[in-house]
Amino acid sequence: MTVFDAARRIRRIAIAAAAAAALTAGAAACAQGAPEPAPSSSAPVLGVDNDRVQLLEGTSASVAAEGADDPIELELTGYEDDTEPTVVITAVPPGGSPTEYTLSLGDHLEAGGSSWRVSEIGISESRTQPASVTLMRGGE
Repeated sequence: MTVFDAARRIRRIAIAAAAAAALTAGAAACAQGAPEPAPSSSAPVLGVDNDRVQLLEGTSASVAAEGADDPIELELTGYEDDTEPTVVITAVPPGGSPTEYTLSLGDHLEAGGSSWRVSEIGISESRTQPASVTLMRGGE
């Protein structure tokens, strides 16, 4: 009986090794042509996207009414994280002088021939994560 037990054990080890080798070869073949994973859809959209503008501290975006030739540059230049967070947005018209606006959540800014409502304010306590603000065109 011990001869048969040893033969069964060797047979099981050989089958398991063959299965492991087949799985490893299959995984390696699939990985060679694998496409890069798509970026997460929850990533922030920076800049202008239809009726939405998202600004990061220190970056700017151009906004203009439909058909207008003179866009206005908006830039998030500061913020205050009190009981009611506020952001400072600087608007620079072409050939004009900059104007600063201090806005809270829900406040409106007239720029580029449209009204923009502050819909989100993002303030992080980390120095590596800049503040952000999202403006929605029109919005009530």
